Amino acid sequence: MTYEQFFRTVKAGDIRPAYLFYGPETYVLGTALDALRRKLLPEGLEALNQNVFEGTADPQAVIDAAETLPLMADRRLVVLRDWTALAGKGEAAGVDLFIKWLENIPDACCLVFTLSDAPDTRRKLTQALKAKAEWVEFPLLSDADLYRWCARYAKPRAIGPDAVEQLAFMAGRALTGLVQELDKLAAYAGDRQEITREDVEAIVTPSTECTVFQMIDCLMRGENGRAQLLLKNMLENGETRVGTLAMLTRQLRMLTHIRLLRAQGMALGEIERKLSLNHYAAGRAAQQAGRFSPEALERGYRACVETDYAVKSGRVRDSAGLDALMLRLGEMK
Repeated sequence: MTYEQFFRTVKAGDIRPAYLFYGPETYVLGTALDALRRKLLPEGLEALNQNVFEGTADPQAVIDAAETLPLMADRRLVVLRDWTALAGKGEAAGVDLFIKWLENIPDACCLVFTLSDAPDTRRKLTQALKAKAEWVEFPLLSDADLYRWCARYAKPRAIGPDAVEQLAFMAGRALTGLVQELDKLAAYAGDRQEITREDVEAIVTPSTECTVFQMIDCLMRGENGRAQLLLKNMLENGETRVGTLAMLTRQLRMLTHIRLLRAQGMALGEIERKLSLNHYAAGRAAQQAGRFSPEALERGYRACVETDYAVKSGRVRDSAGLDALMLRLGEMK
């Protein structure tokens, strides 16, 4: 079931006994959970008719909560966030008992499991939920949906597609982060009735992925000092050198693939589908990759892989390895 279908069924009063909410778009997932609460729980009695479990909750405790009769309501809502029985390593103790209990979920209960990642279909509990729960996916919004959502949220101010594109590039596509940035942009715009691309560039805090993109851009243009400053800011904001190396490797791999496919005459739209990229990311990456030959990008990617292996095998320290890599990438021509 898509989340759009979920909202329609809840509005119509069609509430299933159990749901599995999963996917990276946690803002929409939270909105769906709120819609379910409003439909099931009488105003003012929410705390008395809801149980929320996280992490290593005992399966028997979950069963006890689900079998507790609701107070002045038709159903009790039981929410399990990133439950280790679904998301942890190994099989949790008591999970077999819980799977057996799932065969007859009480009519006065609605169970909601939430995961930020795709469920592991190898787990026994996941397999049981295939039959007993309605699965609802919450992927990141498509380009068109993202623009429509930002336009609605920004009202009464207007925000154009170019500003949304820059916003998604700088802040990422997750709505939780975009909400904060749109609120900042509204305050920055003041009395003006439009949020512009220039506003976004002036006030939005770049995501780590955006900073890595800018850092590679600087290295490729020979602006090594600027690239080192961006790296310094990332490290001061809590990013690790190993994490930075992983992101550099991922970005160079994507650029290399795009450049090689473009050299073969493949259209950008086909590349987007082949590499599972959104339109904004593919367009910017193609622009960046187009400045270099496939051979130069491949050398840069190989340098990243070699550095990653050297660091993880203990041959060099992460600081020395990353510094040397930055110099090598700065020499790409």
